[in-house]
Amino acid sequence: MKKSRDLNACIAILTAVQSGNDVTPEQKQAIEDVVGEVKRIRRKPNPRRHEIHQSIRTIAEKLVRAFIR
Repeated sequence: MKKSRDLNACIAILTAVQSGNDVTPEQKQAIEDVVGEVKRIRRKPNPRRHEIHQSIRTIAEKLVRAFIR
């Protein structure tokens, strides 16, 4: 399934960023939370549009807050 492949790629990229040496503990925690959110939306067989939008908003907010500081 294409959707799962794309989400798996996102998880792999986020995990690679998380394992980097120049990432602070707060950023690592934010990435871990984001990976959990991606996995949550991946497990839903047919997520509704508003669920996807809420997940994207959560992901964007957490990453922006973590990396802007």
